[in-house]
Amino acid sequence: MAQNAPLSAVSLTPAEAAAACPSPAAQERPFPAWHYAMLNDEARNGAIAAAIGDLDLAGKTVVEIGAGSGVIAIQFARQGARQVIACEMNRAMAKVALQIIHNEGLAERITLLPMSSTLAIDQGLIPHAPDVIFTETVDCGVIGEGFFAIARDIRRIRGEHTIVLPGQIRQHGLLISSPAIHGQNHVDEVFGIDMGPLNAWATKGYFPTRAAHFGFDVLSRPQMVRSYDYSRHIPPRRVPMRITQDGLAHGLLSWFELQLGNHVVTNAPGAESHWHQAFHPLPRPVPVREGESLDVLLDDAGIVEIHA
Repeated sequence: MAQNAPLSAVSLTPAEAAAACPSPAAQERPFPAWHYAMLNDEARNGAIAAAIGDLDLAGKTVVEIGAGSGVIAIQFARQGARQVIACEMNRAMAKVALQIIHNEGLAERITLLPMSSTLAIDQGLIPHAPDVIFTETVDCGVIGEGFFAIARDIRRIRGEHTIVLPGQIRQHGLLISSPAIHGQNHVDEVFGIDMGPLNAWATKGYFPTRAAHFGFDVLSRPQMVRSYDYSRHIPPRRVPMRITQDGLAHGLLSWFELQLGNHVVTNAPGAESHWHQAFHPLPRPVPVREGESLDVLLDDAGIVEIHA
């Protein structure tokens, strides 16, 4: 099989399809373990299934970017899509998806491309102006799974009447004080030894956290700090935040609302979600006082800035 050839079970026997997905004992798992938690996320799955169910898919063409194990492509086909073209750049995961699609008897309606959407478009393997484009490639801080590259690809192929899901992603955040979360990305002294040089390697953008597990003090009212749209670029902007109590701000805690048609899925604190929240550390903790207003800007790398 050519390195970037489409994976299709049409020409494979059952034995050949099974051989495409060797036993885990035969090799180290070459894809992240979070796939299991994601696939068991009932809130996520329910919102996606409901959004797909709302569409009239009879005879329609669907493009999926980031097919993973193939379950969403299968759901589109089950709901009546005539053709689903799905991209998955992790070849091991693409082979898993191939076997699952084959087992479901949908190989003739689902074409799996084991490559990035960019490469697939460049090679002319994705049709222009499909009826639906779907992608669920967001991490806890929205952008970490290649949001901007995928958005550019979607703009290359979408037509005037193409439905793009998600339609919008809204990112909310608030300033918090949390020595425990701050300590996941910073260290001062150990045994009286200055550990400053290690902090040069600390995460500058954001990292995942279970905020409730570590605990935090809320220092500001929550605000929508950014919105994202696959169909157009929305630049970052300064957002005013009113400080609600005195404290030492360590960074911004953020979460998102993923708009899937009429349905929303979120990783907000307290939500049942496989996604963590995102913590955007400030370069250094900043003292804040109740009643003051600060402007917060979240840039395209997920780095937070605050301005008096």
